[in-house]
Amino acid sequence: MSETVDHLLIACPFTREVWFRLLRRSDWLSLAPNAQSTFFVSWWSTARKQLSKANRRCFDSLVILTSWMLWKERNDRTFDRRVRTVDDVLTRVYDEISDWFQAGFRCLESVLCKLGRLPGRSIGVV
Repeated sequence: MSETVDHLLIACPFTREVWFRLLRRSDWLSLAPNAQSTFFVSWWSTARKQLSKANRRCFDSLVILTSWMLWKERNDRTFDRRVRTVDDVLTRVYDEISDWFQAGFRCLESVLCKLGRLPGRSIGVV
């Protein structure tokens, strides 16, 4: 299979596991991509429409931040021959979400609470 953005961000088994575990912890498991999800933008558009308008900004931010971390993981594997586990990537995603929240992006607060990562509180198990 050729490596496309859609494959990298939604169809790759590693990526699907990241989305599954992240969205399960965020109480959005029903939005996780499945075997029929082959186009990233279509999946994202369909998933966000299942949420209330109040939750869409948080979900969109989560998708963008996670996609960025998946892209960085792909580059690390390709150019630096550095491979992380799903747990490692999820930890990096959680850290990135926390950094964005601390920088003032308050719409991520609900996700951070569900992840047990709200600043000033104990860190939950990955």
